[in-house]
Amino acid sequence: MNLKKLILHPKPYVIKFSVYILNKFRIYWFQGNNVYCELCEWHGLKFFSGKCPKCNSLSRTRLIPFAMEYFGLKEIKEKILHVAPNLNEYKYLLRAKGEHIIYDRLNIHPKKHINLVQDLTRTNLNTNYYDLIIAWHVFEHIREDQKAIAEVFRILKPGGRFLISVPIYPTNNPTTFEDLTIPYENYSKVHGHYDHCRSCGFDYYQRFETIGFKTKELRVSSLSKKDISKFGLNSAHIVWCFTK
Repeated sequence: MNLKKLILHPKPYVIKFSVYILNKFRIYWFQGNNVYCELCEWHGLKFFSGKCPKCNSLSRTRLIPFAMEYFGLKEIKEKILHVAPNLNEYKYLLRAKGEHIIYDRLNIHPKKHINLVQDLTRTNLNTNYYDLIIAWHVFEHIREDQKAIAEVFRILKPGGRFLISVPIYPTNNPTTFEDLTIPYENYSKVHGHYDHCRSCGFDYYQRFETIGFKTKELRVSSLSKKDISKFGLNSAHIVWCFTK
């Protein structure tokens, strides 16, 4: 084995394992009260490159529990639909939702923590059923997003809430841009990500109001520096809470 080559050009699995071991040390050596990851309940001195050493959460994911508290959604204890959750989001909601609550997870692709494999633009879910629907950095991936918006409106109860965040690209972009003629291989160049079919702007909420939703907004940039630092949030992020 060429040790020099292994050190200079480590295999991906070696890097992954090294980061895993490093984070195990960070969890204990960097305990403190400066930052708090509500997803895994880790208290520490700092996050590392924006990530929690215990659960590897990102700033956008840590924004979910903060936004739920901000909009008073943590008291919703009936029927919840979570669209395309990652594992961190799923584990947090699973713990936070309490007992005897319907917590469905929908994704177009099958995964271990998904119980509904369906396309959000055309589901077979009951009308006026869910009390809360969550979709986090999902709608920028949906080409026919207005069909998905209409479907969410249909399956949400009157008075129900829809909590959503999308990346604003470029940062502070005021106007949503999309061009359906752009080929998939150019998405990264135009929209900043290989699978984003539009560049969402601060006006993206208007598509939801057109369907009939009422809007409340949270811009992380409007929060105190103390909260942004404590919860490891990103000031460029935005959340909308829609009410049917």
